[in-house]
Amino acid sequence: MNRLTLVPTATVAALALAVSACGDDSSPSESSSGADAGSAKATALREVGETRDGLQAALATYKKGDHAAAEEQVSEAYLQHFEHVEGALEDADHELNEKLEDGIREDLRDDIKARKPAAEVEQAVEALLADLDKAEALLR
Repeated sequence: MNRLTLVPTATVAALALAVSACGDDSSPSESSSGADAGSAKATALREVGETRDGLQAALATYKKGDHAAAEEQVSEAYLQHFEHVEGALEDADHELNEKLEDGIREDLRDDIKARKPAAEVEQAVEALLADLDKAEALLR
């Protein structure tokens, strides 16, 4: 009998991002024009907002008691949105980028997995939102 193995959405998304991050064969002069940098910043700014929305949605879901869905929403906010912020933010503030990356990808997800009280999860989200505000200001 054949058995179908299901792969979680977050895993598939992570693999897709890893493959797409491999880059292309264009030379640095072809891919680093001022227009590209402006476009990257505009994309990063938009994705900061999307990341913020995703974290707020995850908090609301967590408060309703759906811990698994909240964890998935945090993963999606990170993979689908914050990943597009990291390059531009890394250039602007390496430490803030690392703090947000670890805070979303690891710390917040760990808090949710541990089923910490909603007030603690809310504090963690609020701290991340404040750091996203700093990132947004740096990227403007």
